Amino acid sequence: MRLTVETRTKINAWLRVLPKEKGSTLHGLESLFLPIALGDRLIVDTSLSETPGFLLSSNRPDLVPGNTVQQAWNAFVDSCPPAPGRPSFQIEVHLDKRIPEQTGLGAGSGDAGTMLLLLNQLHGFPFNRSQLHAIACQVGSDVPFFVESGPCIVRGTGDQVETLPRFPHLSCCITLPGFRVDTRNAYGLLDSAMADKGTSAVDPSASLESVLEALRKLEPLPSSGASRLNSFEATLGDNTVSFLSIRSMLLASGAVLAGLSGSGSAVFGIYAERAAAEAAALEVQQRFSVAWTIVAEIL
Repeated sequence: MRLTVETRTKINAWLRVLPKEKGSTLHGLESLFLPIALGDRLIVDTSLSETPGFLLSSNRPDLVPGNTVQQAWNAFVDSCPPAPGRPSFQIEVHLDKRIPEQTGLGAGSGDAGTMLLLLNQLHGFPFNRSQLHAIACQVGSDVPFFVESGPCIVRGTGDQVETLPRFPHLSCCITLPGFRVDTRNAYGLLDSAMADKGTSAVDPSASLESVLEALRKLEPLPSSGASRLNSFEATLGDNTVSFLSIRSMLLASGAVLAGLSGSGSAVFGIYAERAAAEAAALEVQQRFSVAWTIVAEIL
């Protein structure tokens, strides 16, 4: 049996990174995650087998070693030992990688979350929602979000996921500037900024509640052009001018919200109408030197 499955990405419509707690190696965070109908593609061939097996290939062979899709399989089978009456499979997966790395869109986590959902379905749903969430936590910090189906507030190290009612229909213009952001380096810069200037210097200037209200009412934030929605906006250095220019154009074109996703480099604008998002994407392409722009629906 062959299945072709589209994966998802996300944008962080709001993101606050907390200082590390004493003795911790990871930062806590609080963020509004919105799932996007944009991602990679998994082509999955399965056959019944007495012993389970898994083989991963990709149009990007360099990404196969240690890939999150493989990690998802490992975590799933470790949590799902053979049992009488439960099928086992030989599975071959081809990852058609379409979303660039170092963009803050969480494509690798989306691939893993999609794989976990598919494996659970193939094996007859041995895990309920909370159990699948626990397995996702073993794979990566954003993966628990991707086993959910809609917008969520995510806290902790990505392990605390609160589902939200869906917003009115929203479209998103996503722009990839010419630069990329290494997440490890971004956290290092954030630590330095917190140490030098204090946490408040990098906190979002808009509240999470105001962002939720804007999306529910489809009304831009007051003074939205000056609102920081993401702690990582303080870590862009020489790329800050490029980010601010793109964000300003998206807001001027009618975006309800615009900002940086994750640690970057993707810049998003959220629109009530797809036509407005498409017009913004065209204008960005004409005015700025960007890798690409794309319009996708928020799920």
